[in-house]
Amino acid sequence: MKRTLIACLLLIAAALKTNAQSPTDAWGNPASDASAAPFREGASVSSAAAPVILHVIPSPTMGTCEIDYDGQNLWVTGYADFVIFKISPVTGAVLKTIPSSIMRPYGLAFAAGNLWITDTDNHIIQQVDTATGSVISSFPTPCVSSSSYPAGLAWNGSHLWHNDPMGTMGSPNDSTVKITTSGAVVARHHAFGTYTSGLAWDGSSLWSSNNITQEIYKINPGTFSVTDTIQAPGGPYPNGLAFDGQYLWVANNYTDSIYKIKIKAQAQAGVDELNVGSLLSVYPSPAHDVLTVEYSGTRKEIYYFISDQLGRCVLNGRLNAGTGTIDISGFASGMYFLNTETAVGKPLKFLKE
Repeated sequence: MKRTLIACLLLIAAALKTNAQSPTDAWGNPASDASAAPFREGASVSSAAAPVILHVIPSPTMGTCEIDYDGQNLWVTGYADFVIFKISPVTGAVLKTIPSSIMRPYGLAFAAGNLWITDTDNHIIQQVDTATGSVISSFPTPCVSSSSYPAGLAWNGSHLWHNDPMGTMGSPNDSTVKITTSGAVVARHHAFGTYTSGLAWDGSSLWSSNNITQEIYKINPGTFSVTDTIQAPGGPYPNGLAFDGQYLWVANNYTDSIYKIKIKAQAQAGVDELNVGSLLSVYPSPAHDVLTVEYSGTRKEIYYFISDQLGRCVLNGRLNAGTGTIDISGFASGMYFLNTETAVGKPLKFLKE
């Protein structure tokens, strides 16, 4: 019912718009034309490395757009909430909300205690006070035409980086732009991917997500070349990206979940203390109301999360060392996957009858 109501409101809002936008579905995802030949750069999905998923939390909003990390917590924007959420990266619990006037906030960057937000509909970037939600300053996005679909933002300590696609299937005018906090263009590059969306800065490199092909590119900002490509978790529509100082976070619009992942270099560096295959077991399978979990590692407790077949986080919590139980009586019948915050390898599968 909620999805239907929001979808109707979005369709009405779209009909009232006078400026042309790239075609999207009711959740703000690109309504791509499979017959179109996209102009694109970057590696293909088949050559992209699969990430190691460390943790999954539910998004506080349907139609998740962008995320960023403030040093302790995550900030999240949704497609039609007019609210910005501050959430716990451990549980996903909403810690704070601030109002927003932006319907399609597809870019989000935290800098010096404030948030920078892309207003995709009106082609502006706002600086917002995280205490009150009041707009401190704003300036036009550096788009080259009214048909652009301004998206991701990232802060590198001195400048903003901004993804500015012209459409949903790739265009020679798709840009990733380095700008000042007043909107002056410092550098403009052709964006990688068919529909570039989220951006994150890890201290030396940019990470940019491709909404259509479900890829995430690591970009050298000096040469503006792709140095690595990984698959985005969660399936279609990986929109938002954030870096927490060690790991990459990916917000997925399709599953409305937020994934904490290891990048390839981290995944190949070694095996964490907790190896799912050897230290953790679950039974019975199929299970009815209660799932038993045995953990034989040295940690006093572990943080677990359970995902369904679509990659959506359906439950998370903590378990003490030894043998514990998880109530799954509210789960629908089907296949589920249990993983932990420090797990390496495949998650454990179990059936709910």
